[in-house]
Amino acid sequence: MIIYKLPDLGEGLPDAIIREWYIKPGDKIKADQPMAAMETAKALVEVPAPYAGEVEKLFGSPGDTIETGQPLIGFIGHSPEELPLKTSDVSPVKAMPAVRALAKKLGVNLAEIAPQGDYITAAEVEQFANKKSSVLVEGDLETLSPMRRAMFMSMTDSHKRVVPITLSDDADISFWQGQQDISLRLIQAVIAACNAVPLLNASFDDEKIAYRLNDKINLGIAVDTEHGLYVPVIKDIAAQTREQLREKINQFKEQAHQKTIAQADLHGASLILSNYGALAGRYGNPIIIPPMVAIIGIGKARDAVVAVEGKPAIHRIIPLSITVDHRIVTGGEAARFLQTFIDNLAKP
Repeated sequence: MIIYKLPDLGEGLPDAIIREWYIKPGDKIKADQPMAAMETAKALVEVPAPYAGEVEKLFGSPGDTIETGQPLIGFIGHSPEELPLKTSDVSPVKAMPAVRALAKKLGVNLAEIAPQGDYITAAEVEQFANKKSSVLVEGDLETLSPMRRAMFMSMTDSHKRVVPITLSDDADISFWQGQQDISLRLIQAVIAACNAVPLLNASFDDEKIAYRLNDKINLGIAVDTEHGLYVPVIKDIAAQTREQLREKINQFKEQAHQKTIAQADLHGASLILSNYGALAGRYGNPIIIPPMVAIIGIGKARDAVVAVEGKPAIHRIIPLSITVDHRIVTGGEAARFLQTFIDNLAKP
C-alpha cells in the first residue's frame, strides 16, 4: 500500500480536521483530483491527489483530526512507478494542496512551472498565470527612447515597492493680491508644509525598514515636453531667493525642451511637485518614486461657486492631490501636510 500522508496545508499548521471525503475505497482517481475537504485553523482546504491511482483505504472519518505528516489515504501499489497506470498519469510535481487548488482556479498546469525550491509556491503560480494572460502586441514595435525607458523602469519599481494612498482637496486662492507667480507660491507652500510635517520630506530604505529625515528640501519639478517627462531637481529650495527659484525653473524648462539637462540635475529629489493642471486635469493619483515618500499633484485652476457667510460667491480654486507611502506615512500626517499646504496658498 502506498501511504499518502497529510501535508502541511499552510504555514506550519500542526493538523487538520476531515470535513468531507470526496472519494472511497475502490475509486480510481486522477492526479490533482480533489480527495477531501480539510478544515485548518485558517480555512477550508481541498486536498488534491498527488498522482493517479486506486484508493485502498481512508485513514479517518469526517470529524477526525489528522496530524500533519500522519497517514491520510492508502493507494493500491508499492510506489507510483508500480501503479497499473500510464506513466503520464503520474504527477511528479511537488506542490502543497493550497497551491494546487490555486493552480486549478487559475488554469495553470503545474508541470509547466520550474520551481526555485523543492515545492512550487503560490507566488510562482500567480506569476506564471500573469505571464500566460499577458497580451502580446503583434506587428512592428517601436523601442522606447532612453527617457521613456527610464520612466517605465521607475514606474514599475514604484508599483512593486510602494503602498500609496492619495488625498485630494481644494485651495482657495481668491485672496491673492496683485500679480502672483503661481510656481513660486506653490514652492513656498511646499516649504511650509515640510516644516510642519518633516516626515514627508524623508527618504525611506524599505530593505532596512528605516528612514532619514532630509535637512534640505530638494524639489523635483515635473516638466512635460514633446520628448516625454523630465523631473529636474531644484536643490535646497528654502535657501534660495524668489529670483533664484524663478531663474532655475526657466532654465530647467528650456533645457528640458532642448534635451540638455545635466544628469546631476535629474537626481537627488526628496519630494516632487507635478503641475499637470497646466495642461488639464483636476485631481490625480501622482506616483511616488522610491526612496521618496510623497509627491504633490497640482490640478487645473478654476473659478468655482463657494459659500461665503451663507451666500454664493465666485472664488479662484486650485485642486490639489498628494500621494504618500502608507508604509511609513500615516493618513493623519498626510492630512496635516495637505492642510498646511492649503493654508499657505490661501494667504494674500
